[in-house]
Amino acid sequence: MKYKLSILLAVLLLLNTMLPILAIQPSASGEVWILAPEIKGPPQPAQEIPWGLVRIGAPDAWQTSTGLNVEVAVLDTGVDKNHPDLSLNIKWGLSVVGDTYSENYRDWRDKNGHGTHVTGTIAALFNDIGVVGVGYNISIYAIKVLSDSGFGSWIDVAEGIYAAVYGPDGILDSDGDGLVAGDPDDDAAEVISMSLGGFSYSAELDEAVKFAYSVGVVLVAAAGNEGDDGVTYPAKFPEVIAVAAIDSSDNVPSWSSKGPEVELAAPGVDILSTLPNSRYGSYSGTSMAAPHVAGTVGLVIAKLISSGVSYTVEDIRTLLRDTADDIGPAGWDSESGYGVVRADLAVAQA
Repeated sequence: MKYKLSILLAVLLLLNTMLPILAIQPSASGEVWILAPEIKGPPQPAQEIPWGLVRIGAPDAWQTSTGLNVEVAVLDTGVDKNHPDLSLNIKWGLSVVGDTYSENYRDWRDKNGHGTHVTGTIAALFNDIGVVGVGYNISIYAIKVLSDSGFGSWIDVAEGIYAAVYGPDGILDSDGDGLVAGDPDDDAAEVISMSLGGFSYSAELDEAVKFAYSVGVVLVAAAGNEGDDGVTYPAKFPEVIAVAAIDSSDNVPSWSSKGPEVELAAPGVDILSTLPNSRYGSYSGTSMAAPHVAGTVGLVIAKLISSGVSYTVEDIRTLLRDTADDIGPAGWDSESGYGVVRADLAVAQA
């Protein structure tokens, strides 16, 4: 039986100076927050490039890489696979919430909005409507590990990580060549994006993270929306890239989690992306920052794969650190890490 440890869906919305709490739920692991979303903008507007993509240089990176032949697993509340700005890039869906292990769309469909928003930042299509993602040719594995209300268990998140590594065929290293992530002949995810978090440690989650890391999967997670209270798990694990948020003026919001684990920063305030039922809206939070980094990793890996170049997780992390825009005190700092991720520079140097 899966035991439940409430975890935090790391989405934080700013309404003027108010932080409206939708629910506070006490649990064995402490209080858990999910903050009410504000939806902005009409449905199906003409396509625009969100400010976050411009800030990280994604449009310049597209001249070299658009994410082709790379799978990114989004562990979240599911996704709207029928969204016209996402549908062609949703390659697999799975729910592992509670006792469920189901590929039926009714089980992994996003009824919350968070997962669809995150997915759009990574891989919304380049067409004439809505928005475009960091890697608009990235293939998405939508793995639902959180309930429709935005809560879940570490056991479910761990199971989602294993599912992402084994891929739709459920076979690890199906061609037996010793290469898992980064192998065009295998269907393991190259990247796992987790815009979720909680303060409690889980040995099961730790083991799953270490397993994914050991087979070459790059793990990216939101640092959390807890300010000075620190970075949340899974971003707190050393194998995971912890991503803080910035606004359009390169300021780190007070609510963005700070601490020694912060590795990179990315746009996370008023981020326009996809929402269920063919809608769009702007959200804020480190949840919105993490997919900018996950998408950038997808662009880098796509270039390396197309060039026949092998890589390790640490190769990718070093590249991202070395090409980041340092916006704080010289060098690393606890608010923005090594700086703001730069897709254009990272792809150019890959």
